[in-house]
Amino acid sequence: MCSASVVVFIVDGVNFALGPLLVCFGLSLLTFLVACFYLCILPLVTTWPWSLGCMGAYLFLQVGLHYILCISTDPGRLTRGHPLSESDEGFDDQSRTDLPVCQYCDVAKPPRTHHCHSCGTCVLDMDHHCVWMHNCIGHFNYRYYWRFLLFTWLACAFVAAASHHSIQAMADGDSEPSYFKACVRLPYVLCLCIGLVVFGLWLWHVYTVLAGVTTLEAVILYRNKQKSKPLTWATMQHNVHRTIGPMWTTVLPPFTNPFPWTTNRPRIWSRGLVERNSVV
Repeated sequence: MCSASVVVFIVDGVNFALGPLLVCFGLSLLTFLVACFYLCILPLVTTWPWSLGCMGAYLFLQVGLHYILCISTDPGRLTRGHPLSESDEGFDDQSRTDLPVCQYCDVAKPPRTHHCHSCGTCVLDMDHHCVWMHNCIGHFNYRYYWRFLLFTWLACAFVAAASHHSIQAMADGDSEPSYFKACVRLPYVLCLCIGLVVFGLWLWHVYTVLAGVTTLEAVILYRNKQKSKPLTWATMQHNVHRTIGPMWTTVLPPFTNPFPWTTNRPRIWSRGLVERNSVV
């Protein structure tokens, strides 16, 4: 085994081992911020506290639900016996003969499928392996990931703004104990830092959605010094609708979304789909 393979093996092993710990940390951090907001920050707000409380509940609910769905949803793993890898229901006859076979798990790879070494399987429309989700981000959970990023930076901006107001209110008096002040100031710092990072990551995924490429494809295009297809307004609309769905459904909680792309139904892969999904 070459040195590069050893490094990849070690990194993938560390990512897989850290996954559960980071998921627990993420859920604990969300719980901490929610508790600080309602127990310490909101009581110091004198302007429209009920409205801010409802808005906070909406944002926290969206963040929590999309985070759980990212973790629990199968991104589109292909294994032996999967309808997209072996069954005639998954491919038309001509597409089956053109599909490459994965050298690691020995299954037919539809277009835009990549092998994840951390998970040990091929994933449809694989974007990347997210250690914070302990899961790959792929065909069936990418929309949840994109919306999770959106609502996370919105929630961070909301909490930071409310915390800033509460910090100013605390400056007018010294009656609050030190731990109470810490529970107001710490969320302000955390949300500023997390919000800026997540906002930058979300902007990147806005670009990939509009361009109709995954993160892996964007990296491959950059390394090969290739350009993606020219974008038009119609192309960008198609890419957004295919990946995220109608944008107005983003404001709905995920369990109320009645549209068919919320179900884990295998997609029929054909030569036409290969051509539509080509990135170069």
